[in-house]
Amino acid sequence: MQVKTFSGQTTRSVLAQIKQEMGEEAVILSKQEGKDDDSRWCQITAGVERAVDEIQETETQEYEAPSAWGRWHEEWSEIKEYIAELVKPRLQLHKLSPRQRLALEHLQRHDVDDTVILRLLRPLKKDAGMSILSPLGDLITFTPWGENWASKVHTFVGPFGVGKTSAAVRMALELRKQNQSMRICFINADCERGNGRLLLRHYAQLCDMGYYEIRDSISFANTIRDAAKSYDRIIIDMPGLGLRDSFKEQIEHFGLHAIRENTFHRVLCPTQSNKQLTATLEKYRAIKGGSIVWTKLDEACTFGTIINTAVSTGLPVSAFSYGAGLKETLSPAKDVMLWRLIFKNQLPGEYTIHQNA
Repeated sequence: MQVKTFSGQTTRSVLAQIKQEMGEEAVILSKQEGKDDDSRWCQITAGVERAVDEIQETETQEYEAPSAWGRWHEEWSEIKEYIAELVKPRLQLHKLSPRQRLALEHLQRHDVDDTVILRLLRPLKKDAGMSILSPLGDLITFTPWGENWASKVHTFVGPFGVGKTSAAVRMALELRKQNQSMRICFINADCERGNGRLLLRHYAQLCDMGYYEIRDSISFANTIRDAAKSYDRIIIDMPGLGLRDSFKEQIEHFGLHAIRENTFHRVLCPTQSNKQLTATLEKYRAIKGGSIVWTKLDEACTFGTIINTAVSTGLPVSAFSYGAGLKETLSPAKDVMLWRLIFKNQLPGEYTIHQNA
């Protein structure tokens, strides 16, 4: 159901707004009237059912890559590497303050790309007293996971083995923590693997959340229609992609392109190499928007890939996942968490931000 609140001075004017925007089928859910400073006001919340095939696509925009895109992308990556090698001798790091130089060298040891280092150098050379966190903060965005992610449907995608299912459950628990009354359900699209299937269903039962399974677009259309009536948030766990699998074909198989309020979250792990992460993101280029969720932070020894990926994609980081179990193993992402992770090797769960930031 699509729900919206309308305001006006009189009941008649508000009903006219509802009729114009939502049509004759709109249902009045609640009504409030009052008077402030000699002026009256009326506020009405209305809802209308929308069939799945009538829902327009927003964030799941698809696009066709240009011909020979893969080869062009590979050649451009090689060119950037050659340029970086040529520029390195002329970086003139000695012109930086000792603190700035040590910070850049630390980032290089964490496998931060040379292209990112070059972008950090420009502002640092102009101000010897500038902290490296200032230009880093300009390159990386954070949108902490929580109720502010208002889309009704959230789809988690990523390679096999990165912890998509665990991350999805932890993020659902974080939503429940922020809003105890929030109704949440899981839709499992990864039904071929028994362990993941049983794990998600078990967690859903333990957490008092809904659980559905889908195998094709027909079962998905029916499921999403039923779930939308009963739940505030719907979390979809997608299977990973094989070497020759296409994410665009996977979207069409399950009918995900028919959902209007759908946000895609790429679940990634910093233990993967830069090249592997680039190949993974290339597989999911058919979707735009959303965020990146980083898992298994406690298993990694360097974290430069988090910076590289954020800079290259422009996508915000929404959550950090780490450790075993479900409680206290996921944190909505904030910049201070990444800085402490990079420069102090401190996991988000090892300190309290408002006390130590």
